[in-house]
Amino acid sequence: MAPTFYHYLPVPMAEKSEEQGRTARRWLSVGAVLVLLLLVVLITLLIYFAGRANSEACRDGLQAREECRNTTNLLQRQLTRSQDSLLQAETQAASCHRTVVTLQESLEKKVFQTQQQQAHIQELENEVMKLKKELENLRNQETSSTEQENSGSSMVVSSPLVLLVTMFLFF
Repeated sequence: MAPTFYHYLPVPMAEKSEEQGRTARRWLSVGAVLVLLLLVVLITLLIYFAGRANSEACRDGLQAREECRNTTNLLQRQLTRSQDSLLQAETQAASCHRTVVTLQESLEKKVFQTQQQQAHIQELENEVMKLKKELENLRNQETSSTEQENSGSSMVVSSPLVLLVTMFLFF
């Protein structure tokens, strides 16, 4: 059995279906208005953003961005070329440095050889001077001994050293 405290008033069926129809139409019209309102808002936003996207400031900004990109690419290429040139210059500098070091070493060797040759020439000149003095002394002795012997027709060489010195001087 049904509890007694629940009491529904009897509603005629025709009124109930009519009321459900009105409620459904009301929801349908509210939904349609909301969809229409949403479409109006979306179209308004689309027009607004399309207008902003095609505005002169936006086009200028896009053009400036493109110019900036082109300038950046140009500068990047120039930087790459500069780095390549710098690398070549460093390679050439290293090569020149090696050449300078080699030439300095060669020059030092030549200077050392020249100094040795100068020292050897000085020694030889000293020896030649000494031999000339000895030769002069020997001539003086020979002249004095020839005068003492009084033999004017033949000249006698008194020492093999005089012969050696004479040959050295002529050659």
